[in-house]
Amino acid sequence: MAQAYLQVIAHYFAQPGNGDALVRPLTELAAATRGEPKNLYYEFFRSPLDPDHFVILEKYSDANGLAEHRETEHFQRLGFGTIIPLLDRREVTSHMVQGDAA
Repeated sequence: MAQAYLQVIAHYFAQPGNGDALVRPLTELAAATRGEPKNLYYEFFRSPLDPDHFVILEKYSDANGLAEHRETEHFQRLGFGTIIPLLDRREVTSHMVQGDAA
């Protein structure tokens, strides 16, 4: 039986024209996040139609994974310190995904 996990879907909308400035810190954040004990998956994608729009997909092994991620040094430094100040807005949702019987 597959284990339950926390699925996080984040939409980051850079301030107009700041999309390029997000690529490097998002790349660094992704690499650091993949090393977290509860992280199962972390990838980000840039819209080909709107270069200031990014989608981040994250998976954590339990419901506390996202909260713990937000407390890490790399998220404090890169997320709060570099990325979020460049955003016009962000939308983050999380959902527990139950394992299936397959």
